[in-house]
Amino acid sequence: MSEQGPNVKRLIAIEMARIAVPDDGCFGDGLAMMVDSERTAAVAGDARKNVAARLAILKAARDNPHGDDDEAIAADVLKWIDSPESGGGQVP
Repeated sequence: MSEQGPNVKRLIAIEMARIAVPDDGCFGDGLAMMVDSERTAAVAGDARKNVAARLAILKAARDNPHGDDDEAIAADVLKWIDSPESGGGQVP
């Protein structure tokens, strides 16, 4: 993954929240991650790896109009996340 711009950073933050608070989790799960610096670092590392892997998949798509531009790809992903079609901002 290239230099992280604001769109990629937002995807990483979204992924950190997904990791920190599982589907059956609660506010306390996220809070527990935030007050434990080692857990925060581990979750951030996992989130960066997950986002990089997902961006690589999208880069390899035959109809990718953005080439290797992580920020442009991330912008399209964020547009979808923010759209009503995404199910209210829920990432599948």
